[in-house]
Amino acid sequence: MRTVYLDNAATSFPKAPGVSDAMKRFLDESCSNIGRGSYERAQDAGLSVIETREKIRAMFDCPDAKHVIFTGGMTASLNTAIKGFVRRGDRVLVSSFEHNSVLRPLVQIGADIVRIPSTSDGVSDLSRLPDDLSSFRLCVHTFASNVSGMLQPVKALSEALKQAGVPLVIDAAQAAGHVPFSMRDLGAAALCMPAHKGLLSAQGLGVLCLTPDFADRLEPLIAGGTGSVSDRLEIPSFYPDRLEAGTLNLPGIMGLRAALDSIDTERIRAHEQKLNAMFLQAVSNLSDVRLLGSADPEERVGVYSLDFIKQDNAEVSYRLESEYGILTRCGLHCAPDAHRALGTFPKGSVRFSISPFTTEEEIAFSVRAIEQIR
Repeated sequence: MRTVYLDNAATSFPKAPGVSDAMKRFLDESCSNIGRGSYERAQDAGLSVIETREKIRAMFDCPDAKHVIFTGGMTASLNTAIKGFVRRGDRVLVSSFEHNSVLRPLVQIGADIVRIPSTSDGVSDLSRLPDDLSSFRLCVHTFASNVSGMLQPVKALSEALKQAGVPLVIDAAQAAGHVPFSMRDLGAAALCMPAHKGLLSAQGLGVLCLTPDFADRLEPLIAGGTGSVSDRLEIPSFYPDRLEAGTLNLPGIMGLRAALDSIDTERIRAHEQKLNAMFLQAVSNLSDVRLLGSADPEERVGVYSLDFIKQDNAEVSYRLESEYGILTRCGLHCAPDAHRALGTFPKGSVRFSISPFTTEEEIAFSVRAIEQIR
């Protein structure tokens, strides 16, 4: 049986050309730590990490490469930005669609969480923002929902927050690599991204891009060796060292470096828009199937959630795999708030998500399978 992989919102597959080769080459031929040795291999590894930071800075128009921080993953990036800034009792503004990687740290801290109401299409309704924005310590908002795929009005939100002096942390897990954007243009204080989704690299690596001002207001979560100022017991005050204690995931960074060389976001967006239009037009009017979010391909990324109204969504997802070889993700997608806002809690939905390598033929095949199963 053929396999059609449509779970790219969880992790992309296949990876970009050269990713596994770069990781293997580093492990086989160098495997040197950075900042811990002055020999040539260690110096070469350090230069490769610097080059990767610069590639990220250029791709997302971040203010400064030294404020491109590598973490253990998307969740670690969000935790660094949230827990390093928010204290118990602080008011924090979020969307109605946030992932548990945002909400659980806030609950753990004991923050006062306020949600922006949603429109019926699953977009933050900025006309219903709280009047007292200046009372908030922080706003954390997704760029694109990992449930509905709907793009969110983060730029307009940042402009409102800026007037109130509230920093904005953007969760770009479903947007980075899929949608061209500028961190500076969006007005974000922090941009959080995983390597293994739209950036087409391996799991276990996250990226946190910061403005210098916001970086200086963060308290580091992890303290330890950095390979710098080792004669002092205080955490270094300079970046990226201040927020990168311990050994980095260097094989992952080498893989990401290779992936970034092959990512043309404008081309990817055009390809995925074509697939969006195919899928959305085909499923939006099917009886007994509800599409979460708008059917306008311009308003979303390539993440589509369907609710099979008269069936168990988990059974539908199983049948798609067992009968057609189509791999999806069913459930709440670690975002119960999103399903509450969209009216699919606790049932969840069947999520289909594409990548730059998804073909028109695979979309057509998947649509036929949905028509037959519904």
